[in-house]
Amino acid sequence: MSLPISGAELYSFMLVMLLMLVTPGANQILVFQSGLNFGHKAAIYNVAGITASMFVHMMLSGLGVALVMLQSPSLLSLFKGLGCIYLMYLALSGMASARRTPLNALDQTDAVQKSGEEKGRGFFAKGFTTNVLNIQTSLVFLSIFPQYMNQDQSLLSQSLFLTLIFIAMLVTWYSLLIALIFRIRRYLLDSEVQRMIKMATSSLLLVTAIVMLLK
Repeated sequence: MSLPISGAELYSFMLVMLLMLVTPGANQILVFQSGLNFGHKAAIYNVAGITASMFVHMMLSGLGVALVMLQSPSLLSLFKGLGCIYLMYLALSGMASARRTPLNALDQTDAVQKSGEEKGRGFFAKGFTTNVLNIQTSLVFLSIFPQYMNQDQSLLSQSLFLTLIFIAMLVTWYSLLIALIFRIRRYLLDSEVQRMIKMATSSLLLVTAIVMLLK
């Protein structure tokens, strides 16, 4: 059975997706922040949430909902505004957390890692919500995916195939990033360094939200 998309088109698609994945954005900043501040399990939950949200974007795109939103200035502004507000909330929460960082940051972050599924669901929800409300992800599904699809095969099967390829690349990239974070994290858990990391990553999230809002 032949693949929905293969050959040069598939390699071209993968190259474009790779360039998008390695470009710093809200998702990467969130995963990096969670991994450094709360450990690799928190970052893994973030990535699981981001991955799950990709299927939401695929369904919205397949049903035409995302296209309707992009063609309606008021709906687009509302969707973009919700995403920016959520990123700002995460940024301000991170800044507040930086001020409360205790002297023994290592004990605090290790305790958070061991706090159970409730915390895990919270990190999953952050990843899921951040990406669901990310208008840039919607644009990927609406502007890039169609360039690699044709009328000869089922559009749904092609969309699903491209989504799975994208997810496989996303998981691979974030696995490498989380492995790096895991190796360097213990060297960065001095309380002052933690405050600086939290403030820096939170500031980046805030700047990302403002840039998204102004686009």
